[in-house]
Amino acid sequence: MTKTKDNQPSDDVIICMDDAGMQLYLSEKAANRLSWILTGICIVLSLPVIILAFMCI
Repeated sequence: MTKTKDNQPSDDVIICMDDAGMQLYLSEKAANRLSWILTGICIVLSLPVIILAFMCI
């Protein structure tokens, strides 16, 4: 947690929890970076399907 000018802690941690009780603590910067990485992985995995669809036209 970071502190602002008024010595008040700012909440910049994202907590993800599932039904089993597993918890994941991420800062906003790390969560944003992780979302971009997962988006890129999904795009790369779907590229062959898109390419094959255009090859069949």
